Amino acid sequence: MNLVVHIPHRMTEEDSGALILAQRAPTFIIEWVERERVCIATFPDLPKNIDLALQLIGESVRIHGAWASVNARPMSNLTKLWQRLECYRESLLAVDAHRHCETKSNYFHTLVGCEVSRCPVPCQFLCTRCRLMAQDELGPSLSLSIADAATFAEVEWCPHLATLLAPPDGIQPILLNPHSLQS
Repeated sequence: MNLVVHIPHRMTEEDSGALILAQRAPTFIIEWVERERVCIATFPDLPKNIDLALQLIGESVRIHGAWASVNARPMSNLTKLWQRLECYRESLLAVDAHRHCETKSNYFHTLVGCEVSRCPVPCQFLCTRCRLMAQDELGPSLSLSIADAATFAEVEWCPHLATLLAPPDGIQPILLNPHSLQS
């Protein structure tokens, strides 16, 4: 997994913490982008250095114009990315990562009062109710696969979802709303 964090280089006191952390990244460069200096911190091999990456993203949340990408895909929100990376980091510390993810998912459902007893994917960011709402946005004639939902939720990069997102050849992907399939 390749994480890249882009931080405008303004040298204000508010930005200094993020800039100091960015310099500690495995790869750090400063480039000119549209007449502005931008610090680019690259973490080419997460989970290695995930603690530093989380600190950097946490500091960058407050910086106007800061953004990040995972595997060359821009993320929509640094706070959401921090939440997802923190969950991934926690799973790395767990004895059983799959059970950890399932427990987090079940806990999330309890907190939000989700009536769905169990989601087909053990990920708190892929709630069945949320996926069905996304399905409604796409329209009744389209089916939303787990891979599509993971992309929509910006967690498709998570290694714990890899086996669910890439079914073996010849097997149809799991659909979130199989009743919407047309015969």
